[in-house]
Amino acid sequence: MRRLLSVLLVAAVVIAFAGVSFAQRGMGPGAQYPIGVDPAKAQQYCKEVQPLYQKDLQIRGELLTLWAQPNPDWNAIKQKEQERASLKVDMHKKAYEMGLPYAPGGKRGLNIRRICGW
Repeated sequence: MRRLLSVLLVAAVVIAFAGVSFAQRGMGPGAQYPIGVDPAKAQQYCKEVQPLYQKDLQIRGELLTLWAQPNPDWNAIKQKEQERASLKVDMHKKAYEMGLPYAPGGKRGLNIRRICGW
C-alpha cells in the first residue's frame, strides 16, 4: 500500500510539472489578445485592415512571380516592394490611431493573423 501511494505521488508530481512545462501562452480556444488590448478595438481594426492585408497578399504573390522569371524586371520588383512597404505602414498607422500596439513583426505589437484569424 505504501509503495502504491509513493508511485501515485511521483506520477502526480511528474504530471504536474509536465503540464506546467507544456502550457504555453495562446493555447486553447479563442483569440488571445496582448495585455491591455481591448478586444472590441482589435476586432474593429481587423475589419478595417482586412482589405489592406488582402492587397498585401496579392502584391506578395506578384512579387514571387516577378522573382521567378529568368530575367527579372528590377524596376517592377522595386515598385512592388515599395507598394508593399506602404501598405504595412498604413496598417501600423491604423493600429496607432486606434490605440493598439503597432510594433512590426508581431513581437510586441498585434499579431494580425492570430488575432483576426486570417
